[in-house]
Amino acid sequence: MNSVKLHFRRLRTCSVGLVLMLIPFGLAQRGYAQEPDPPDPTVSSKPDVHEYGVAGTVVNSVTGEPIRRAAVAISGQTEHATLTDNSGHFEFGGLAEGRVSLTVNKPGFFNDQAMPYQRITVQVGRDASPVVLRMVPAGAIVGRVTARDEEPLEGFMVRVIAKQNAGGRQMWLDRRSQAMTDENGDFRIANLPPATYYVAVDQSRETSLSQPGIPNAREQGYAQVFYLGASELSAAVPVELHAGQEVETNFVLAAEPIYQVSGVVSGQENPASALVFARQAGESSDFTQQVSTQDGQFQTKLPAGSYSVRGFTATGMLLSTAGSSVVINSDRPDVHIVLAPAESIQVVLRKESGGGTIEQVDASQGNGIPGMSLQLVPNTPSLTRSGNWWNAQSGAISNVEPGVYEVEINTVGPWWAKSVQCRNVDLLSDDLTVTAGAQMPPIEVTLRDDAATVSGTVGPAEQEEQATVLLVQPRGARNVLKAAVTGPDGRFQFQGVAPGDYVMLAFDGVDQLEYQNPEVLSPYLSSAVRISLQPHGTASVNLNRSPISR
Repeated sequence: MNSVKLHFRRLRTCSVGLVLMLIPFGLAQRGYAQEPDPPDPTVSSKPDVHEYGVAGTVVNSVTGEPIRRAAVAISGQTEHATLTDNSGHFEFGGLAEGRVSLTVNKPGFFNDQAMPYQRITVQVGRDASPVVLRMVPAGAIVGRVTARDEEPLEGFMVRVIAKQNAGGRQMWLDRRSQAMTDENGDFRIANLPPATYYVAVDQSRETSLSQPGIPNAREQGYAQVFYLGASELSAAVPVELHAGQEVETNFVLAAEPIYQVSGVVSGQENPASALVFARQAGESSDFTQQVSTQDGQFQTKLPAGSYSVRGFTATGMLLSTAGSSVVINSDRPDVHIVLAPAESIQVVLRKESGGGTIEQVDASQGNGIPGMSLQLVPNTPSLTRSGNWWNAQSGAISNVEPGVYEVEINTVGPWWAKSVQCRNVDLLSDDLTVTAGAQMPPIEVTLRDDAATVSGTVGPAEQEEQATVLLVQPRGARNVLKAAVTGPDGRFQFQGVAPGDYVMLAFDGVDQLEYQNPEVLSPYLSSAVRISLQPHGTASVNLNRSPISR
């Protein structure tokens, strides 16, 4: 009994102490009955600055239907993401007045620039309207691949080729979208943005017998084929794919007999890598075969046609035949292939001072022009050819194959290209033609160190934070052009600009604008800002964004 009473007294004491601890310190001093002080009239009654929000809906641009479970992200003031509900609705709260960026992504949808996301910049505030984000539904290319006897062809790779913008040039490139035919010969390439495509069935990976079960039957294979049955891109039929559309493209392939080919390889240099036989089809090839060599001898199987052969030395030098000079039309056990080094064009570099004194530069000794680059860019629509770069250490542009090239030269700091010539050809405005077997004269480059600098800002965007700024000097059939992308603050800068008269433009979303093409850019020049630059001069320019014609 005594122990129980003791326990109660301790509990009551602890309870009283707990109550006292919960009384605010100020009230404990004044007592419970005292009225609280009146509000201080000097304290601001303004609402919380983070009282605004952004709300909107993500919809299908074709049907207008809401898109559920689209990922919407916000940036600028805060970094958050959410998924749209069943009605396509999303909402972000706790924002201050100002601008924020919204990005929406949903598998199977694109924006109107064929990008897999949609991004816009919106104003946050008291009177802000709900946002509508429109996404373009993806399409698909489907079809069937059969032989001429309607037998389905299984295991054939089908791919699509689309025109893409690479530095202001529209080029036909593989989209990395492909599919393999199934046992019925059917294929489906999905998740494609609206665009114009070429569709191709790659050459067969394996051969088959032309007459199964017959002794000594000849092997046969299938070359690459474009829709509708063309062996080269220039003769192919393009496919127009609209938003959310499914287009059918069927192929009927013709088998070709395969011949046994063997022989020897010779030349001034020995190839260290495997040889590649490529059958000519227009400006490209429709059948290629990689062949290993041993002690200068090779053996392979090829369909009839005219082939070029190429390989590389251990130092990376390209070796090739003179065009498509290897002709196959039957079994050939005695083919002799002669490989010669590809063209190497020397570059003579000179610098000119303000007084007109010219001094030759030996770039191989590290005395070159910092930041200078020189490239030959093929102006053909080939899917395989790439540019050739000047190597300062060797002083040359190596592995140049026959063709027609544009010359691109870039400088930074005080340097600019006064002239770039090959014999009497002005390569700043005309093309360079490389002929098979002809010894090319050097490319002569003269640089000056009194370049100008152009900087400035681009006005705020409605939908994109960054802009592409073009500095253009029309010259002959080609523009002298520099391009720069603004930073998040809208600022840009060009260095290494030649003195002269220029026009300037700023664009949002130049992914679809072929601004390297003077005919495409010409309609925009009338609204461009014009500037004149003096040696060592500087210019500051404020630009507005030009709308791109669709």
